[in-house]
Amino acid sequence: MGISAALAWAAAGCGSEPGEAAEAAGEVEESAGKDDPEGVERAAAQAADPALNEAVVLALPQLPRKFDPHDDLEPWAERIGDDLLFEGLVRRGGDRYPWVEPGLADRCEVDREYAVASVTCHIPEGIRFHDGSEVTMEDVEYSVRLWVLPQRSWLRERSGLATLDRVEIVDGPRGAPGRERDPGRWIRLGFDKREPLALEALTAIKIVPKAAHRGRSTRFSQQPIGTGPMRLESMDGERIVLERFEGYREGPSPSACRPRGPSPFERSATAPTRSRPAPRGGPLPRRGRPIHVPVELGKPGMAGRFRGWVVSPAQYDMLLWNLGKGLSADSGLRQALHDALPLSAITRDVHQSPGLGVDAPVDLHAPVAIDLDALADIKAGEPVRGGLLPLPDFEADARAQVGASMALDALEWPVEAQGLRRRPGGPLRFILAWDGTEGRAGQTAELIREAWRSVGVAAPQSTTSWRFLLSVIQKGDFRVAMVHLGGHSDEDLYHLFHSRGAINYSRVDDELLDAALSDYRGAPDRAARDAAKARVAQRLAELRVVSVLYAPTHVVLASRRLQGVEFVDDMPRLTTLSLTPGDIDWGAERSALNGDAG
Repeated sequence: MGISAALAWAAAGCGSEPGEAAEAAGEVEESAGKDDPEGVERAAAQAADPALNEAVVLALPQLPRKFDPHDDLEPWAERIGDDLLFEGLVRRGGDRYPWVEPGLADRCEVDREYAVASVTCHIPEGIRFHDGSEVTMEDVEYSVRLWVLPQRSWLRERSGLATLDRVEIVDGPRGAPGRERDPGRWIRLGFDKREPLALEALTAIKIVPKAAHRGRSTRFSQQPIGTGPMRLESMDGERIVLERFEGYREGPSPSACRPRGPSPFERSATAPTRSRPAPRGGPLPRRGRPIHVPVELGKPGMAGRFRGWVVSPAQYDMLLWNLGKGLSADSGLRQALHDALPLSAITRDVHQSPGLGVDAPVDLHAPVAIDLDALADIKAGEPVRGGLLPLPDFEADARAQVGASMALDALEWPVEAQGLRRRPGGPLRFILAWDGTEGRAGQTAELIREAWRSVGVAAPQSTTSWRFLLSVIQKGDFRVAMVHLGGHSDEDLYHLFHSRGAINYSRVDDELLDAALSDYRGAPDRAARDAAKARVAQRLAELRVVSVLYAPTHVVLASRRLQGVEFVDDMPRLTTLSLTPGDIDWGAERSALNGDAG
């Protein structure tokens, strides 16, 4: 849970000088005219407020290096792309079915509610890309068709679009008498199987300019062009700067993602945490080892200057078991080998940061506020408190391995002289398949093999490229594979774990699990969706379809000047943030915290 894996939001000291703010206020008044005195006064006050002209800084341990929305992006690149750079036909939002809000499209129609075979969306005229060009239907069709190409099958499947197979420009559905059809401004997407959450899945598809993207995807990922509320100004090894896109659509909007009036994001910058003093309550001034995080958070003045949360994004390092054939089809063996996993060692030695102890890749955990006051004056080595998670005990691994050995004995797999378990038909042997990546993946694989060997299970490894490994998994020619699964907090796992799922590589077939996954897809509101998620998680754990090796937790720190902090996929939503008006006298804050009279 180290700062190296944290986000730090703060106001940076790069706002307008008083003279600049007054000049801006004068320009606003002159351009607004005399016909709206109240509007002029309001606009002038906003322009004069330094908080609206300051940068909002996001500190990260490592900056995203690519922003092509048609590629497999790391989480923060996806968050910046979703919120600021790009738009899809619709965007995620709301707490009721269909779980979306209008995006680039101003209207979308489905052929049948809760059993969608086609979606038809209308694209209004006049929308512009960051380079000033107008969005055409050719751009829209190109952007959607990219997802149907065979080389994007894995990304399509992981995004809930496994059954998307048809894209066409149409004249629009027949509506009520007198309704404008606007011929040629509609795009229809067809699915070869009915998809209850088709609209929600479409949020993954972002619209890009065909001329700038086609054949230039590498360059585009460094110089992205979208239709979002901000555009990329510059990007280098230390800093990414985004500025408000003046051509973004203003006025009444169905979504808060479309700002009205002066934006608090006159400039937004993302930058890594660096070893230098941070201005006015900015991010922690150095990148600390996880063991030092409670000490850093407990320093004097922290509680007065920051708010903090422990978050757990929907990311999982895990073993995927093949339930379809071979030894891995034996539920008792799967559970015994799961119990023998060195989960504490993986957390402490490989990640060196507490993880979230979960048994299924289902996000049931909301961000938890950190009590920074409870951490005041905490010393290194003391038990953590205030909501922070402790590192697990190595002894937990030893106890689990004893239980695993007893379970294997009960399953009548005796240990022979060489220390391996064997039956007359052969040894107890599980080949661990993974992509051979160096670093954390290699360390994790070696710890697993050693742990299984200690309980008498031979664990040779099979390493190959991810592309070839994926083909092996798709064919079912594996027993257990080490994979990483990353997605959304609201992730539709139907295709991955339903008996009829398009990417049910584990070959799981269970009526209770199928029912829970179907109930998730048919949930009408948040309460029903959360209840279905809990049932999915419980049944996946009971069947031992996967073994979660590590689910990361991060610390988010936000300056108390920052308001509108909302979490999406356990990351702050970038479009709701703003700074409190005026300034904060940090010296007075520190004096009050220290009990000084002055």
